[in-house]
Amino acid sequence: MITTSNQTTPESDRHPENIAKMAPVGIFHADISGNCLYVNERWCEMSGLSKKQSLGRGWQVAIHPDDLQLVEVQAQFILSRQKSYKTELRLQDPQGKITWVLSEAIAEIDEDGRIVGYIGTVVDISERHQIEEALRESEERFAIMANSAPVMIWMSGLDKLCNFFNQGWLDFTGRTMAEELGNGWVEGVHPEDRERCIHTYTTAFEHREVFMMEYRLKRFDGQYRWIFDTGTPRFNSDGSFAGYIGSCVDINPRKQVEITLQQRTKQLTRLNTILAKTTTLLQQRNQELDQFAYVASHDLKAPLRAIASLSEWLEEDLADQLPEENQHQMQLLRGRVRRMEALINGLLEYSRIGRVHTELTQVNVDSLLREVIDSLQPPASFQIQIQPKMPTLVTKRVPLQQVFANLIENAIEHHTGVDGRVKISVRDLGQYYEFSVADDGPGIPVEYHDKVFVIFQTLEPRDRKENTGIGLAIVKKIVETEGGSINLKPVSGPGSTFRFTWPKRSLE
Repeated sequence: MITTSNQTTPESDRHPENIAKMAPVGIFHADISGNCLYVNERWCEMSGLSKKQSLGRGWQVAIHPDDLQLVEVQAQFILSRQKSYKTELRLQDPQGKITWVLSEAIAEIDEDGRIVGYIGTVVDISERHQIEEALRESEERFAIMANSAPVMIWMSGLDKLCNFFNQGWLDFTGRTMAEELGNGWVEGVHPEDRERCIHTYTTAFEHREVFMMEYRLKRFDGQYRWIFDTGTPRFNSDGSFAGYIGSCVDINPRKQVEITLQQRTKQLTRLNTILAKTTTLLQQRNQELDQFAYVASHDLKAPLRAIASLSEWLEEDLADQLPEENQHQMQLLRGRVRRMEALINGLLEYSRIGRVHTELTQVNVDSLLREVIDSLQPPASFQIQIQPKMPTLVTKRVPLQQVFANLIENAIEHHTGVDGRVKISVRDLGQYYEFSVADDGPGIPVEYHDKVFVIFQTLEPRDRKENTGIGLAIVKKIVETEGGSINLKPVSGPGSTFRFTWPKRSLE
């Protein structure tokens, strides 16, 4: 027991007093009524009071008003149980400086076993309290930030169990924090994704590696949504591993598009396989068709030529005996034979359109037209006008030559006069040229403008004019195969104007 008596103290009794005086903690001694009998220098430093000011009830001035009740609780506990009691409270010096201390007191028992006072210590814990306060503030800031974040956030500890979920996660799942903590969150993962999800997490955890995974998580409305989860290892300031922190975003719209694209890719792959097989089969059929067409044309043309020759021989041998009517019939027979041969040639030409590879080359349209006109040998009285400055373009020469040849020949053949006129012109439409072949012939009624492009269609009976009805069908097929279009322009008065577009190309 520490005393304040003025009597001479033996050297052995003064030793504890010196220890109390030099102790790094505050020491106090009070009687059972709470009157202070002794304080050491460290108490005075922390409280800002002198020893004299601290004695009696003076010590209460140093206790923060809001913490005086804690001292009373401490005293009552010691009196009732005769055990030591610890409590944290604030000391406040005259200048208002606050010092957080840990106060521990124990009852002082005399030789008769009665409680006669208290002996206690106060330890400055301001630094620790500041650290704890800073930690609390940091945790509060983190909680505010995490709960305000537009993503779902989770945390786990060293035991791999989750110990935090932000409000975004709880709002998404519609579950409480208690339900999600530990491994509770796994209940919301789709059964088909659960094993893979846990394996990804535990494997990354064991290697302390960042992981990313996609899985389906049940939303509050019972619907499973695809989410993207990124987990990152956490480390303490000393470098020791502390667990994981992760963030999740709802990627369901993107995932649905991705799944749809995967399904479409599979469908396209399957269709491409079918198309490849169909193309191969079509090539085989085309080869067979070419072979058949060649053989058929050869086998059909041979007897036709024989019929024509026989009719001529008969007419020559029986020239004096054949009546004029029979001679006319022989001429009709040879006309039908020529029509049949033209029909066979036209069908062969029609069937080969688009299946024969033709190289691109630079074509001067003016020169091409003059070659076509020269090959057709129109009547001398016929006038064919070519618009000046016809373009030079990159194209397939033969198909364009066929189109012009058929249209010009059609204008000459179906003209009712011997002094007809044909005008060929062009317009630049940007990616296309539009060519026109106009004549001043009898014209074509509007109701037949579409029909003239149909194969085997003729406007005059075949017994009046030999015609296969294939020429304009060939023209239409060539133009459309090359990416253009053709139509018959309505005109007032006699004549017809065929207009067709022809694409511009590059040699590259």
